[in-house]
Amino acid sequence: MSKRALLIGINQFTRPEWLLRGCVNDVQSVSQLLKDHYSYQTGEMYTIFDKDATAQNIRDGLSWLFSDYAGGGKDVRYLHFSSHGTQVASNAENDGEGDRLDEVIVPYDHDWNKPFTDDQLRQTFASIPDGVNFTFVADCCHSGSVNKDLFPAEMDVRPRRIEPPAEMLTRIQALNDARFAAEAQWVEAEYSRALSGLSFSDRRVKERGLKEKLKALFFKEKKKSVDGERHVLLAACEDVQTAADAFIEGSYRGAFSWSLGKAIAQSNGNITYGDLHDLSVKALKAGGYAQKPQLVCGEERRALRFLSPLG
Repeated sequence: MSKRALLIGINQFTRPEWLLRGCVNDVQSVSQLLKDHYSYQTGEMYTIFDKDATAQNIRDGLSWLFSDYAGGGKDVRYLHFSSHGTQVASNAENDGEGDRLDEVIVPYDHDWNKPFTDDQLRQTFASIPDGVNFTFVADCCHSGSVNKDLFPAEMDVRPRRIEPPAEMLTRIQALNDARFAAEAQWVEAEYSRALSGLSFSDRRVKERGLKEKLKALFFKEKKKSVDGERHVLLAACEDVQTAADAFIEGSYRGAFSWSLGKAIAQSNGNITYGDLHDLSVKALKAGGYAQKPQLVCGEERRALRFLSPLG
């Protein structure tokens, strides 16, 4: 069996106002969990903190993570990212693809003009061979919206996202408006088509919840940092929510990383991806956090033991 883990925690940034407090603690806790419950050795883990977590060093870490495979379904790769996330409006000048929204991870040296986008991650992940169990835990949030969950002051919470510059926010809002308009137009057309020709009673039955289902279908192909059919993404929250950096049980932590660690420790590491997600949801809700963790993967992966080989 070949296993490797790249663990990234960034509290400090080139902009002091972006300071977080729990990301390094997340990585240290995850490192210990991997040793205690999954027999990871020091040489099988690569940790990057704060000033060392530049965009280039993260790329170098990813190159190390996705190399030296054993093959035969024996490879396990794990990426844990605790930091800020954000969103940018890309344009043809930057990427040749025209205006669209990109989700972004924030390294120590984040540059709004050269962001580390989900497209870059996707290109890296696309090279992972079949038969590799790759898991990406993203304890950050990516929305460019200012409509965020608010936490009571006594919870001592900072959001794990940075606000884009004003000009960028304007472009993001314009792209969101266009997206919502396209969604509304498509949903109405599909709604009318689905109910066309039905009797009154059949129409009443079918129309219940139909628009919500159609909205979900409209964005089913929304780009993800991880291909949900081939790999596993565990994300801290929905894309319009806040991932909390909070004081929990005596230290600053990412609420999502803490909830995952709690579930792993309680199960002594013997837990499926589906159960890990479900227990994380329960722990966050019990702790008063509004964020809803997301599990993106194929159905067969939900029943797979966390960080186990596929073969």
